[in-house]
Amino acid sequence: METVPPPVPPMPPIPPRPSDYNPVPFTSTLTFKIIFIVILCLLLLIPDAFLFALTDDREERQKDTVTEISESWSGPQTIIGPIVTIPYHNKGAVDSVGVVTLLPASLDAKAAIESRKLSRSIYETIVYNSDITLSGNFDMTYLEKTGIPLTALKLDNARVNVVIGELKGIETLSSFRMGNESCEMEGGSDYEPIEDYEVISTYSTKESDSRGWRNALSAPINLSQLADSTSVPYSLSITAKGSKEIGFAPVGKASDITIEGTCKSPSFKGMILPSERTVDDGKFSANWKLNAINRNYPQAFTGSNTYNINESVVSVDMLVPVDRYQKTSRALKYATLVILLTFIAALFAETITKHPIYVFQYLLIGLALVLFYSLLLSLSEHIGFGLSYLVAAVMTIALVGLYIFGVLKSRKAALVISGLLSIIYIYIYVLLNLETYALLAGSVGLFIALAAIMYGSLKMKWK
Repeated sequence: METVPPPVPPMPPIPPRPSDYNPVPFTSTLTFKIIFIVILCLLLLIPDAFLFALTDDREERQKDTVTEISESWSGPQTIIGPIVTIPYHNKGAVDSVGVVTLLPASLDAKAAIESRKLSRSIYETIVYNSDITLSGNFDMTYLEKTGIPLTALKLDNARVNVVIGELKGIETLSSFRMGNESCEMEGGSDYEPIEDYEVISTYSTKESDSRGWRNALSAPINLSQLADSTSVPYSLSITAKGSKEIGFAPVGKASDITIEGTCKSPSFKGMILPSERTVDDGKFSANWKLNAINRNYPQAFTGSNTYNINESVVSVDMLVPVDRYQKTSRALKYATLVILLTFIAALFAETITKHPIYVFQYLLIGLALVLFYSLLLSLSEHIGFGLSYLVAAVMTIALVGLYIFGVLKSRKAALVISGLLSIIYIYIYVLLNLETYALLAGSVGLFIALAAIMYGSLKMKWK
């Protein structure tokens, strides 16, 4: 009898080989996308730096062009004077020679200006025509405070000087009247040598001592009959062209300075702000009332004492307020933030829609965001900054939004990212126009952005 072998058990199913799996490439993982976004943000700092350099270059070119226009017309006009200088030769115990400088006891200075714009290419500056009057009186008894004997002063060889910013800007000039004397003023203030001693002026300017009397109107005057006078009236009228600013030095022991004219955006500056000022409907008026206590130089001094009278000047600045380059530079500082937030929003949209955005497509989105600043800079040189910002922002938002729609095939994702970009650009524009609260608003905005990103990250599947 034959033995029947037991039945063979069925074979278990063969497990699939590992090679049969289709793992996700690392370049398509969320980790790689995050790393790439960080690297791409850093790389986009390179064109951002180029735009910074371009903005600075355009600003420097503007300054150079404005300077050229001003030099062709006439530069800033700063009037210092009248100043009387009297040579002396003291043959006392110590033989000395030099100059005594006498400033007026009172100064009533007025300037009425009519401003207008001059343009070259896309740049412009403000120039003006002015009617200037100087009047007041001298007190000759101030000479006693210098310690120089009256007999040592060469009163018949005195000179009266009025320093002015640009001599070439003078169109008409009246005779200078002092007491009963009248003299015609000319450029320069050279003295005749006194007994082989050369008399040197003591006037000093901020820019260069060598410039001192070169921009001065000067005339010889005989003060022999006025040595004991306590009130010698004087007057002078000037019509002059200028640009950028006009100012006066309060050389009088009591100075009353008034500057008025037409200008939409005057800026008052100098040693002290005006006592009274009004700006209304393109016209302005400013008045300074100062006295000798407000400055650091006396009414009379010798050549051994040099003072920088220019430090006491008060003036009106009439520069065209051009802030497009400053605002563009400030906007560029937020470029990395804009790019990073947009990339994060695109990453969220990619994850939710399950439609990949490739590395090259992220790069194109980043370049579009950088191009916004080039558009802003170029447009702002031809139209106002606000309108330039609006046009550049609309163009950039439309470009990025349509591209996101083409990549993700999701109208909702495109609208969300376009809305986010709109909020970001509005927020940055507000920051650019804030001054006192810019830091506070920026910090609060960043906090809200971070909170939104943290909340969005909770909705993502990280595995």
